[in-house]
Amino acid sequence: MYISVNDAASKFNISKRRVQVLCEQGRIDGANMVSGVWLIPDTASKPIDGRRKHISCNKADQIGVVHDIFTVDDVCKELSISKATAKNWIRLGKIVPDIDNQFFSRGYIERFSAELKNPKNKKLKSRRNKKSSTGKILYKDYIHTENNKRLVSELLELNIIEDERDMVAVLANFAVQLYYQSRNKQYSDNNLLMRFLTQKHFDDFHILIEDLLGSYNIDSALFERLQPALTKEILFVSGEDSLGFVYISLQDIARRKSRGAYYTPEKVVNELIERLYKNDVNLNARTICDPCCGTGNFLLRLGMMGMDYSNLYGQDIDPISIYITRINVALMTPQMTVTDLYSRFIIGNTYLMTFTQKFDVVLGNPPWGSEFSEADVITYRKLFQTATGKSLESYDLFVEKALTMLTYNGVMAFVLPEAILSVTAHEAVRRLILDTCSFKFVAYLGNVFSGVQCPSIILGIMPDAAKTVLGCEVSTGNTTFVISKHRTFSDGTLSFNVSDEENRCLSTISGIENAAFLKENAKFALGIVTGNNKEYISTEKQSDNELVLKGSDIQRYKVCPSGNYIRFEPESFQQVAPIEIYRAKEKLLYRFISEVPVFTYDNKQTLSLNSCNIVIPEIDGLAIKYVLAILNSSVVAFFISKKFNSVKLLRSHIEQVPIPIVSAEEQDSIIKKVDRIMNSFENISGLYSELDDMIMGLYHLTVQDRKIITAALAGKNLFIDF
Repeated sequence: MYISVNDAASKFNISKRRVQVLCEQGRIDGANMVSGVWLIPDTASKPIDGRRKHISCNKADQIGVVHDIFTVDDVCKELSISKATAKNWIRLGKIVPDIDNQFFSRGYIERFSAELKNPKNKKLKSRRNKKSSTGKILYKDYIHTENNKRLVSELLELNIIEDERDMVAVLANFAVQLYYQSRNKQYSDNNLLMRFLTQKHFDDFHILIEDLLGSYNIDSALFERLQPALTKEILFVSGEDSLGFVYISLQDIARRKSRGAYYTPEKVVNELIERLYKNDVNLNARTICDPCCGTGNFLLRLGMMGMDYSNLYGQDIDPISIYITRINVALMTPQMTVTDLYSRFIIGNTYLMTFTQKFDVVLGNPPWGSEFSEADVITYRKLFQTATGKSLESYDLFVEKALTMLTYNGVMAFVLPEAILSVTAHEAVRRLILDTCSFKFVAYLGNVFSGVQCPSIILGIMPDAAKTVLGCEVSTGNTTFVISKHRTFSDGTLSFNVSDEENRCLSTISGIENAAFLKENAKFALGIVTGNNKEYISTEKQSDNELVLKGSDIQRYKVCPSGNYIRFEPESFQQVAPIEIYRAKEKLLYRFISEVPVFTYDNKQTLSLNSCNIVIPEIDGLAIKYVLAILNSSVVAFFISKKFNSVKLLRSHIEQVPIPIVSAEEQDSIIKKVDRIMNSFENISGLYSELDDMIMGLYHLTVQDRKIITAALAGKNLFIDF
């Protein structure tokens, strides 16, 4: 049986508004929202009023709340690292089990965590430890108003906001300032919060401010300590999420990353909405939901473009984000009541619970790389067909969820990592899209998130029976085109950054007869990761070290050593391939990071670092230098750049290259040119062009095809030592 909010308020002896807040925070077990109304189990009890109260470690020890022994899994959760990283750190002696050589004590892990967060600590600030980053950062691309950017920069410089209580107090004070400015009310003192909370006139905005403050004790001592922050002024700019800008900039980076929150720059918000309008998605009088709305920047922009706020809905798992969203909307629409705001902008886990109604448009920027508990993983594997593989990706699940939230002919428009189009880990969500949707638009954005090296896209799709790409508008920087010919994606990779003519050329390359592939016909290996380059690598040749190559040392067909030498102690390295691969009689080395594939030949058993990887072809009847020529060709450069659009050359990319099977005589003529290029000390541009032309012939490419490939590669560094 269920009871209403009114009944629960009487039962718990608290206000109705407080019951609603507890439901939104997920603190009343079994409470569910049905058609905008909270239903509460009649067996529910009042939660302990400890939303943000913490037990001290000493007290916790006395009552048995805190366990003193940490397993490796516990350490991974505490430090936000993967199990592989933890094992590497143990092997390298960076962390040492101090209990029975197997477990870790709480004190040891707390000291290590503090050392890890110390900005002066250099030893673990490597590429592999990004999740352990801490501190606050100014998200300058989130808004455009310079005054508010300076304000937040000054707040960060003050460095007096120590915890969440401090943060919500400052946010609430700014919210009141924005309220006064939006209502054209005068004030002489920027420190408005206390006066606002104690004034006799009580309205809906008071309720929103109290929601934000929660159960924190806001006293005179707090106001005195935060005085330098509370005396600063924020400017109200209609439709700008300035309050959200303060919030996200004051959050700790580690907390943001654990939730997968990458906040959307203002220009990306604008572009996504413009794409909807441009592609004949009439937003007027349509219902729109952002199921991961954060502090509401997409919703505010829609309002500024004339959308009725009564048609806008949002949800987020972070309570403070939703409190700010409600405040933002209230600032823009005085006529909207608290009840309206509560029913339209809700707190909750979208994966498990969301609005019962369907929407014409679902848009936003879903979380990327969220961390899931073991219990979450078990639950989501039961609920989502995209929850496959060793780990779950939050944005895959959000795409699947969004598609279930749409009306007939509804449109989903999300900001997503470009990896969703081609990386193997996202194959399940691509298959779901291909099986159920047509494509409206794809915009390639590049690296638009400040401080994050992750190329992104805007993807617009519509569930319908046609399941087509015809009419899909594609934007790749300065070029925009509409797909006018039917395409199939037989391998599940979604290549949109190609025109119809380029796609026809790709089909010709993929469709050659008698092709061989390196998949299951080659040995692949990564270069060495020492774990401590200062210890093992030197720029001086000594008796106990040898040459080691980096990716930047590799040119097509040539090696240009930069003078790095390694003391080869594989048992001490963080990552090392089987020694016999490094010491193979013949192998191919290639750059891991490059605009185009760059391979060279090695028969000197040379070692390489992890920016320079290894492949040893083992295709019957095909010589290694013939394979080298194919991989270094313009044909393969075009194939990989258009099919995968990545500066990282992955094993899976190389494995999909079709290699023409030709006679020994044909191979021999190609190998002779390869040898001439490798051994030449003169200009090799003519030789390379001749070789490239021969390889294009093996793929049966027409003159027009060759022009398309040449144009596509124009301006790219081919890494040929002419």
